[in-house]
Amino acid sequence: MQDRIVLYLQLMRVDKPIGFYLLMWPVLWAFLVSTNGSPSVFYMLIFGIGIIATRSAGCIINDYFDQDLDSKVERTKDRVLASKKVSNNEALIIFFLLVLVCLILLVMLNLDILVLALLSMFLLIVYPLMKRYIKVPQLVLGLAFGSSIPMVFIVEIGEVNFNCFLLYLTTVIWAVVYDTYYAMADKRDDKKIGIQSSAIFFGKNDIKYSLYLHFVVLSLFFILGLINKFDLIFFIALFLSSITVIYQNLLARKRIPYQCISAFENNNIFGLIVTFGLIFNYL
Repeated sequence: MQDRIVLYLQLMRVDKPIGFYLLMWPVLWAFLVSTNGSPSVFYMLIFGIGIIATRSAGCIINDYFDQDLDSKVERTKDRVLASKKVSNNEALIIFFLLVLVCLILLVMLNLDILVLALLSMFLLIVYPLMKRYIKVPQLVLGLAFGSSIPMVFIVEIGEVNFNCFLLYLTTVIWAVVYDTYYAMADKRDDKKIGIQSSAIFFGKNDIKYSLYLHFVVLSLFFILGLINKFDLIFFIALFLSSITVIYQNLLARKRIPYQCISAFENNNIFGLIVTFGLIFNYL
């Protein structure tokens, strides 16, 4: 039984928490900005549990749809569904249990976010399928990852505003950036099996466009700071985060798969720095 639990946790990617972090940072940005640094601890706890459940469910459904493709890619061939260590029925049962957890959490929040929550879940479910049909499926991932931002604004202040729009746009573009680095690691295999990605769509300009887009993200944060008259500490944090932007781009420049993954993972540091910039701004 213990071995099965370990496999289920691997299916949920609990052993690789980077996805949880990349979902968490935009949620924290939304909580801090929407409340001027005084978020509800209860709402933050609910959203925190929701992040874990949603990301885990997204990983399961991604592997469920992609298991035949994953078995043909060097980096993903040992995933528990691709390697048949866990059955499809087991995976779907866990997926629906996690969805149930999300629904229970939703009931505990403002039901005004019901449509947004359902849209977010829909985007997470269809994202793996989009890799077969659209040139930049990372946009769908970004829309899904950013959908928590208007939810936070609605439960905290009852409306969405320009700050919400800026944070949402920033999160969508940021997701395209870091998932492009991630996709670069599988670029050769993806071309062979016919999967679309931003790394393939950008072609030889994947490094250059990733850098440009990341600076767009920084510019949007700069605009956010200006219109809200943030303290100098926030802009210092942006400067420090720009160092990680350059570092990530240098890491991925040779397109060595493990270095591309490292560039992807380094976005956790980028999100951390921006978050602390916001926290210190509101202190």
